[in-house]
Amino acid sequence: MILQKELTRDERFKQAFEGVVLYGVAGTNGSGKDTVLEVMSECGFFTFNTGDALRHITKAVMGTTQRGGNESPTGKIANAQRSLYDGGMVTLGMIEYWAQVLHLPKELQPKGLVVGSIRAVGGVKTLKEFGGKLIVTNASPEVRYQRLINRGREYEKQISFEQFIEEENAEMGVGEIDPTKFGMAEVITMGDIEIKNDQDEMDAFKANIKRQLGLLDG
Repeated sequence: MILQKELTRDERFKQAFEGVVLYGVAGTNGSGKDTVLEVMSECGFFTFNTGDALRHITKAVMGTTQRGGNESPTGKIANAQRSLYDGGMVTLGMIEYWAQVLHLPKELQPKGLVVGSIRAVGGVKTLKEFGGKLIVTNASPEVRYQRLINRGREYEKQISFEQFIEEENAEMGVGEIDPTKFGMAEVITMGDIEIKNDQDEMDAFKANIKRQLGLLDG
């Protein structure tokens, strides 16, 4: 663990990311964060899905992917990551990019790195220290809850609307600025680009993502 921490604080690690286009993605649950990652991947970016990585670890360790703030299974794993790395899962995404991409010739490298989703202020601070921009997605609670039910992830498809709101409120952590804790409310205020997603038409949402990020030409 000490070796990884030394790596991310080595000046050469930061220098390796000079010139790399870097985005982070944050937003409320079911607001379209995964779709942003999908679109960015289709447009030539390397994407690191922090939620997938976190669920994979939590399922293996605790047998569930339940979320809902700092004391939930996913919360405990995520906070342990944040306690080790200043940027939490964002730092893990950057290590992944460093290990898999940055040794390649420039002509073989992706257009950049996109990390999502970010749920604590430490992740945003690290993102911006490396020159990145934060994309924030949002939609109404009712629309987002229905999307979670429809996508059918093992844990999400079983929860009620009331539980969905309760867990989201725990993750929002209003007033929380501790970089090792959930603080979605503060994270959202740190966004550079906001993308609304109350519409049902997926193609229109994808086109809007490309338009706002200047990716309409691929």
